[in-house]
Amino acid sequence: KLVKRSIAALTELHPCWMMVPTAVASFLPREELFDLVVIDEASQMTPEHSISALMRAKQAIIVGDTNQLPPTNFFKAAADIEEEDSDISTIEESILELANSAFRPKHRLLWHYRSRHESLIAFSNFYIYENDLVIFPSPGGKRDKMGVDLVRADGVYQSGINPVEAATVADAIVLFMETDSDRSLGVVTMNQSQMEQIESMVMRHAETNRKVADYLERWDTQDDGLERFFVKNIENVQGDERDVIYISTVYGKDPLGKFRQAFGPINGSAGKRRLNVLFTRAKEKITTFTSIPLDQLNPGEHNEGAILLKRWLEYSGTGVVGERLKDSARSRFGP
Repeated sequence: KLVKRSIAALTELHPCWMMVPTAVASFLPREELFDLVVIDEASQMTPEHSISALMRAKQAIIVGDTNQLPPTNFFKAAADIEEEDSDISTIEESILELANSAFRPKHRLLWHYRSRHESLIAFSNFYIYENDLVIFPSPGGKRDKMGVDLVRADGVYQSGINPVEAATVADAIVLFMETDSDRSLGVVTMNQSQMEQIESMVMRHAETNRKVADYLERWDTQDDGLERFFVKNIENVQGDERDVIYISTVYGKDPLGKFRQAFGPINGSAGKRRLNVLFTRAKEKITTFTSIPLDQLNPGEHNEGAILLKRWLEYSGTGVVGERLKDSARSRFGP
């Protein structure tokens, strides 16, 4: 709302445009049109996509977080594989990384505004931001309303879906919508197949459960739908925030009882950054639903994404930051 008011005030004095790079390239003349161009979420934009905006600017501000998602060809790669459990390649250089090396001065924002409970940001602050973030003390609140927790689903994972875990998450969503309708909710899964499974379950509940339908309708219109209910995979959640976030980790033992060390995009070179985005979406509470057997989760020392995932599961279950991994794995993230 503050951003909206600020933009409205500025546009009374000067024209203010909000456009995607392809629209800039397609519809605006190739000349210096703007006093200032701001590129937001710059970690996800490649240099070549940003050129169309930068060449039309007298000055530019590049805004983003190098610890969040890089540009990716995830969807093209996912379309070419049968199961979403292989490493997903990423394009490492973004306009943000290029600007970090070329532009001066650089400024780092240290205040963390989103989390209303310290435990929601303590994990990323410790492992990602070197404890540099300024976190405001939380006023407290009931344990079941704030912070982080873990729910064991212990389902079976096969062909990209964990039906038992999906049903557990869907039941929790329905209960939330029936009993906690004043708070917004988002659900994030580790792959597209589980996302579609959970979303279809919720929509079926909405057809027969008036409270679920009322919840969806209310949040579709409240604040212009800015915090409407969603189910997304991990690749699409950057920029979102909700009062409560549910996470479905999806992976678990197969029908024969074997657990594979395969975690889709988490195994990739930017797996740690994907998880950091995921773990910082909630304002009040994160509940993680998992079927991953922690005693069998043994990521290789170079698989930073899987290491961070294990640490998150331990943290969600105990509230203790990073005390249970082997020294060889711990060394990848510091003490």
